[in-house]
Amino acid sequence: MIDKFKTGNPIWVYYNDIDSGANLTVPQLLRGFIGQEYQIEQKQFPNYRYVKTEGETKGTFDMRQRIVHLFYRKQNWGEVQSIEMYLHLEAPTQVFDTAGGMPVGAPLPADITVKSFHRVATKNGQFWYEIGADQWIKYDQMHVVDNPFNQDIRKEKSKLINNLTVIPLKNVQAKVDYLHNKSINVYDAPYGNKVAEIPNGETITLIGKLNDNDEITWYQVGRKKYITSNYIQIEYPEDDE
Repeated sequence: MIDKFKTGNPIWVYYNDIDSGANLTVPQLLRGFIGQEYQIEQKQFPNYRYVKTEGETKGTFDMRQRIVHLFYRKQNWGEVQSIEMYLHLEAPTQVFDTAGGMPVGAPLPADITVKSFHRVATKNGQFWYEIGADQWIKYDQMHVVDNPFNQDIRKEKSKLINNLTVIPLKNVQAKVDYLHNKSINVYDAPYGNKVAEIPNGETITLIGKLNDNDEITWYQVGRKKYITSNYIQIEYPEDDE
């Protein structure tokens, strides 16, 4: 029975890229009277395919707080893996904004090693590696190596690690903006060992910032605790002074 004198709690509906967490359209807010039926549309997006839903896509409005996520993946993406892998570049390598996307910035120089966080196998047989926020490289003229930044493995300092200088931050507030019910990794040093996880949606304090030749940004969140900037949303302006 519909109670036309009392509205139920609104329902938030998100259409997300399952791999990046990005919204594919503006989040929808559904409103209705208690007892009124609702049904959430499975929208179609160019170059994306539907993957799964988290939450109730149909029912009736009541006083419960509900959020529904509909997840999509790029049409030409096949297998997607979260990884911790190091790639040594044998030649200058162009960076792209996504797998198979548009070139961004100058190519990375040859003879450096970069860390990858995700790997995508496309349906046409290509492999792409994410090395930073909106930074992807295609697997070509490079090879996988062991962690060269671990001092127990290699005494010689890498070209990237030499340029890592911590810029102090005055307790900048930020929020983890990753995937629903997922967590990001925390490392004991840039390119170091995983020591903890931070769940999506948690507010954190950034106390330092580091850059790898202006290619990959790291944030310090505690003593010997570092995270990449991939899935961090700054809540207040940074003050580097």
